[in-house]
Amino acid sequence: MNWDEIPEGNDLRRRFLSDSDIFTELEDKEDTGTMDAAPLLDRNDSRGQAPVRMAAALVEQAMEGRWMPVEVTYHKNFESAKKAFLWYHRLYIPRAICILALVALPFFEIPVWCQGQLPYPCGDPVTYQLSGLPYIDRWQSLLVESLCLIMLMCSVALQFYYLGSHFSGYSSAIIKVVLLTALIISAAASAAGVFEAFQLSMYLRVLVPVVFTRSLRVCFRVTIRIVHTFADIAVLLGLFILLSAYFATLIFRDAISEYEDYRTSLLNLFVLLTTANNPNVWADAYTADRRAFFFFFTYLVVGLFFLMNLVFTVIYDNYKAQMATEAEKRITARQQSLRVAFVMLDTKQQEWIDGAKITALLNAISSYSQIPDSSKKSHEVFLALDRRGDFRIWKDEFDSFCDVVANAIERLRHEHRVPRSRAGEILEHIIITEPVYDQMIWGLTLASVVVAICESEVTSNYIKNRLAIPEIVLGWIFVLDVLVKMSVIHGWTKYWRISLNQFDFLLTCLTTITQVAVFFHLIEQHWVSILFLVRGLRICCFIEVVSRWHLMAQTVVHLIPATAPILALQFIVCTLFSLLGVHLFGGKVYLGNRLLEDTDYAAGRLYAFNYNDYASAMVTSFNLCIVNNWYVIMDAYAVVTGTAWSRVFFLFFWAVAVAFTLNVVVAFFVESFVFRMEQAKIDQKKNPAPSRSRSRSESPRRGRSVIRRPPRMHHIFSCQDLDNARRSSLA
Repeated sequence: MNWDEIPEGNDLRRRFLSDSDIFTELEDKEDTGTMDAAPLLDRNDSRGQAPVRMAAALVEQAMEGRWMPVEVTYHKNFESAKKAFLWYHRLYIPRAICILALVALPFFEIPVWCQGQLPYPCGDPVTYQLSGLPYIDRWQSLLVESLCLIMLMCSVALQFYYLGSHFSGYSSAIIKVVLLTALIISAAASAAGVFEAFQLSMYLRVLVPVVFTRSLRVCFRVTIRIVHTFADIAVLLGLFILLSAYFATLIFRDAISEYEDYRTSLLNLFVLLTTANNPNVWADAYTADRRAFFFFFTYLVVGLFFLMNLVFTVIYDNYKAQMATEAEKRITARQQSLRVAFVMLDTKQQEWIDGAKITALLNAISSYSQIPDSSKKSHEVFLALDRRGDFRIWKDEFDSFCDVVANAIERLRHEHRVPRSRAGEILEHIIITEPVYDQMIWGLTLASVVVAICESEVTSNYIKNRLAIPEIVLGWIFVLDVLVKMSVIHGWTKYWRISLNQFDFLLTCLTTITQVAVFFHLIEQHWVSILFLVRGLRICCFIEVVSRWHLMAQTVVHLIPATAPILALQFIVCTLFSLLGVHLFGGKVYLGNRLLEDTDYAAGRLYAFNYNDYASAMVTSFNLCIVNNWYVIMDAYAVVTGTAWSRVFFLFFWAVAVAFTLNVVVAFFVESFVFRMEQAKIDQKKNPAPSRSRSRSESPRRGRSVIRRPPRMHHIFSCQDLDNARRSSLA
């Protein structure tokens, strides 16, 4: 029901308008544009604070996707506690920069095994095959680390203030304090020369992103909770390898060198399970006796196709269960904020609130939040919440407050139109309704691609100079197209919502800048041709013609931002192993090392993949994650260290970073992709695309998705976990 559809004499309208003096006074001041809700809200002030303002703070944070702790509302100084909470979130970007700086610092720190002076503290960089990144002095590293720690300490101090005495009740807050204390002690000890050779702070820094980033903390918590299920299947897999190695030793030890003793058989079969040395490891056995095939066939079928897939299945199933638990926590946090807000508004403890309270709440939100349009739809918000139609908002109805306000604001923004002249309306009709304009732009795009191809193929300077003229003309035509569309689509915000417009705008800006640079002879003309060729990628928008392609492309786009936390977790695991690898194996591999002469590592000239510095170690860890020929690197380090125990590092890396963590990443992709595909199909059924017979004026604008979510709805569920969005929609 819409407020404007209710007749003037209707009882519902009369009851709403006469509900209380507070509402009447607020309405009068809103109409004159001089509304100030603060004096009115203080009428409900008990304990020296305004309950409506406190409720508005909780609701506004729920709408923004941040969950204000209930302890903030019971703080002895609510206003200052609320400001501390908001400042904590406003410091997100500086905090993120500090976290990235701490993570990136090992790339530029001198490896612990190097004892020389800058710029070559590790000796000849060609001999040791270093990454080539510039190193910094230890005092510079300590300075960067200290500045970052100060920033993080300020964040924790803000959190300590707005939580008050309840700070110790939050385990994440206590962990932050413990980690910062350990980092400070480690940095101080390193500055004093204590434990400088080990550099403990390098390992502690890796934990900073997990502890100070909520999304990573969720991923880490979920991963830890499924370790015990992985341990169960890992024990079963280990027993299978141990038993298979015993039988392989009994069968092939007299004929094949790869199985001459139990330790060698165990290592070879373990690597075979990763398929890295297949079929080399059993080629000799099969050549000597064709019946050997049945042993290796059974081993690979049971181990690779059954047990390894069982590992993924177990991880995937438990990952879904744990994500459901995390989703419930987030839903509970949001609903708890709304329910506490409801209790604060229900000062008479009558289990419902009236229109005056809703209006006061919306005005309180609009007075200081980033949602300025909420109060303008107070009537419709109240009617949308009042599902029972009894002119009262009950607790279960108030739970949908965020969604109702988001839709009301979206309708308000769509209804708002900038007054246009007759010429503007004609131009809008031509661009949006008629296909001629789009066809012309596509024709010019194809023409620019043809000109760019011709310019790149010809060798005559005279012809190249002649082709530069149409390139300049086309470039400024595209600039005019951007300006016209921005004026027709009512401003930058609406223009930027269309993905094709984003592509055109960025490419047009780059082309214009490049053409200006060419004019002043700063760069070569062929860069303009390259940008025109890139413009031809607009053809990718024809993916929308095939609904299945469009669905998959839409799913992938939604997955890109959501994958950051889970990929960061994999990055952290590789970081820990890389740091440990530099400490254990730094300087062991170098050109001219005679111990490596007869190894596959030297034959393949893989010297650049080493643990001589952190950057090289990260590249080596990436190769180990790919698995192919990972045993070659393992064998090389077993040779240069002179002990087979060095293999434990690489075997453990495979078990943790590949068999476990990488399977968690794949489980996330599978679950998220399946959910997005299913959700997109449901949305398409609810909102079918317009038929071709429908006029362009009735269909959505080109390049815009048929299914739209209100901006606030998207922000409410902008948690990094897609599973949270699914559980929220099902709740």
